[in-house]
Amino acid sequence: MVNFMLSANIRILAVGLASVAVFGVADAAEAISWYDAKTLTFEGQGWSDTPALYDRLPARVESKVFGYTWQMSKDSAGMVVRFVTNSSLIAARWKLAKEQFALPHMPASGVSGVDLYVKHNGEWQWLGAYNPQQPMNQQNEQVLFSGLSSEDREYSLYFPLYNGVSAVEVGIADESTIKPAPPRKHNIKPVVFYGSSIVQGGCASRPGMAYPSIIGRKLDIPIINLGFSGEGKCEHEFSDILAELDPSVFVIDCLPNMATEWIDDRLHYLLKVLKEKHPDTPVVLVEDVVRQNIITREASSRTDHAVALEKVYNDCKKDWGNRLFYVKGDNLLGSDGQATVDGLHPTDVGFLKMADGIAPTVKKALGI
Repeated sequence: MVNFMLSANIRILAVGLASVAVFGVADAAEAISWYDAKTLTFEGQGWSDTPALYDRLPARVESKVFGYTWQMSKDSAGMVVRFVTNSSLIAARWKLAKEQFALPHMPASGVSGVDLYVKHNGEWQWLGAYNPQQPMNQQNEQVLFSGLSSEDREYSLYFPLYNGVSAVEVGIADESTIKPAPPRKHNIKPVVFYGSSIVQGGCASRPGMAYPSIIGRKLDIPIINLGFSGEGKCEHEFSDILAELDPSVFVIDCLPNMATEWIDDRLHYLLKVLKEKHPDTPVVLVEDVVRQNIITREASSRTDHAVALEKVYNDCKKDWGNRLFYVKGDNLLGSDGQATVDGLHPTDVGFLKMADGIAPTVKKALGI
């Protein structure tokens, strides 16, 4: 068993929920019943005709995507199962697709782990996460929290960000009850986030800390994460694929891996396609973040990418009425240089800052 030091706010939460907070191995005397995630309230997948159960793109588009997009579409970023249970413990069992459990700049807990939240006093609060153990296996099983008092609570379990899963199960104490979660507070269609590794969640320490998922909790809305590490370059072919979806809002954060000279053509095309297919659906354009070293920041607070994107926005906004929104990127990671792993990919702190900077515009676009 591994004991963790809880921060002050988590201590308060733990006192309200449980007499004993335990992470790691279950009490051998407490038997666990397992439930397939797909039988509960599952969110985060845009298509049903995927090659594998938890892939993010449909099989028919494999020949239409470029680079690493297809490979990264096998990762389960943004997927979450919600459920209500009165169990004294919450466990997870998940089977991973890839043997690379961690990355040089991102821990196994974010790449390949799961992440548990509970709705407490009307707000989503973190409760427990995968505790990396060596050696990690393709098949993993862990009690995420135990010692809970017996009353119904709503939970969210987030899937790995940079690994795929072929099966996910929720475990509860025998003789407890479990059921799908009710509709969210804002019972709307998902918000789709499209972009690069930053959208996908690199380099969050836990799956729930990718900024699209943070925004999902802040606004209590379903999200679909279509971030693709090393990609998200807004090719015309992918714009056509994206337009197949029918979300509440499209959030386009696709600049980091694009050449500046691509932006005018590709973003104009994307907006044209989305406007044709979804004339009433708002779109939020997000500038790329500014690299977080002081020399770069002092040299220029705006990237060439951002200047090009703002031109597209200004060209198009008149035709979109009040349905085209814009988020500047110069302060999305703050100004102290402390919010990234490598100057570009956010830590959990950086993702919180990004969510705080983008969520108000998403909320405005949704009209909630």
